Amino acid sequence: MLYTRVIRPLLFTLDPELSHRSAIRFGRWLSGLSVAHGLLRRAYDIQFQELSVEAFGLGFRNPVGLAAGFDKHGEICALMPRLGFGHVEVGSVSLRPWPGNPSPTLLRLPRDHGLINRLGLNSEGSEVVQARLQNMKFEIPTGVSLVKTADPAISGGEAIEDYLENFARFYDRADFITLNLSCPNTVDGRTFEDPQALEPFLNALRLEEVKLKAGSRAKPVLIKLSPDLDDETLDRVLALAERSGISGYVIANTTARREDLKTPAPVLAGFGTGGLSGLPLTRYARAMVRKVWTRTRGRRPIIACGGIGCDPRRHPAEAVWEYLTLGATLVQLHTGLIYCGPSIVRLINEELVRILRRNGFSSLAEFFQKRKEQLTQSEGGG
Repeated sequence: MLYTRVIRPLLFTLDPELSHRSAIRFGRWLSGLSVAHGLLRRAYDIQFQELSVEAFGLGFRNPVGLAAGFDKHGEICALMPRLGFGHVEVGSVSLRPWPGNPSPTLLRLPRDHGLINRLGLNSEGSEVVQARLQNMKFEIPTGVSLVKTADPAISGGEAIEDYLENFARFYDRADFITLNLSCPNTVDGRTFEDPQALEPFLNALRLEEVKLKAGSRAKPVLIKLSPDLDDETLDRVLALAERSGISGYVIANTTARREDLKTPAPVLAGFGTGGLSGLPLTRYARAMVRKVWTRTRGRRPIIACGGIGCDPRRHPAEAVWEYLTLGATLVQLHTGLIYCGPSIVRLINEELVRILRRNGFSSLAEFFQKRKEQLTQSEGGG
C-alpha cells in the first residue's frame, strides 16, 4: 500500500527510462551490501514448500519468475532471490552490442495499467553479459533470453549463425535458454516465427546443441511466442518446435494490438509503434496459453507472462492461478513489478497457498497431477 499510494505516484512523475535506469543502478548498489540482502530477505523472501515446482528438469521454489526485459544485461539477477522470485530470466541478449532505438522508448499507460516499449532490442552484447554472469552464483534457476542482433543487415543464413554463436556462448552458464523468436531476421522483416525461417533455424540449432551437449549438461531450451500469431501460423510453429524437441514455451511476448485502450489515441499515435505489456496483454496471453496447452496436450511446460500484478481490481495471485488453470506451470512478470512494487512475489506466494487450500489441493504438485488427469480424461472422451 505504501508503494502504490506513495512511491509509485512519485516514480510516475519521472521519465520511465530514467526510472528504470535508476532502479537498475539502485539494485546494483544493493546487490553489494550484505545487510541489504538480509533486510530484503526478511521483508520479501517468504517461501512455502507447497509451491515448489519441478519443470524441464529443474527445481523451482515457487512458480513466479522475473521476465526478460527488466534485467536486460544481467546486472541485478543476484538480488532477485531476495525479493522472493522462484526464477529469473536475463535479457534479451544479442550476440553483438546494439544501441536500440533513440528515446523515447517507454510509455506508461496508467489508465490502462500497461506499458509500451520500443527499445529496439538494445543489448550490451553477449561478451559483456557472459562475463558478468560467469562468476555469479545462481541461487534460483536463471535463464538467458536470446535474440538475433537487431542489425537489419544481418539476415538469412547470417542471422542463423548470429543466433547460434550467441546460443553457444550461454549454453554452459545458463540454467535454461529462451529463444525470443519475434526479432526480425530477414531483409523483408520476417521473424523466426515465420515457419519458413523457423524450420532451417531449428534444424541448425539442433545440430549445434548436439555438439554443445558433449561437453555440458543438456540445458532446457524454450521458445517465446508472440500473442499475435494467427492459428494457422501457431499450429505450424508448434509442429516444428515439437519435432525439434523444444523443452517448453514462454507465452507471451508483448503485443502490437491496441484494442479498447483508455489512453487517448493522440498519445498513442504520438509515441508510435511498440510492444504493449501489462493488463491489456492479459487476454491475449491467456488465450495463447490455453491454445498451446490443448494443442500440445500438455507435453511441454508453459511459462505464462502477461499482466500479472497490473489489475487493480484483483489480487495478483488470482491472475497467477488463472494462468495455472489454463495450462501454465510457471509464470513470469515484469510490468507488474512496476505497478505493484517489490512485495508482489510475497503477496502472490502467500495468497496462492490459500487459493490452493480453498480448492482442495495440498500443493501445486497435486494440482498439476489432477490437471494432467483431467486432460487425459477429456482426450479419452473426445
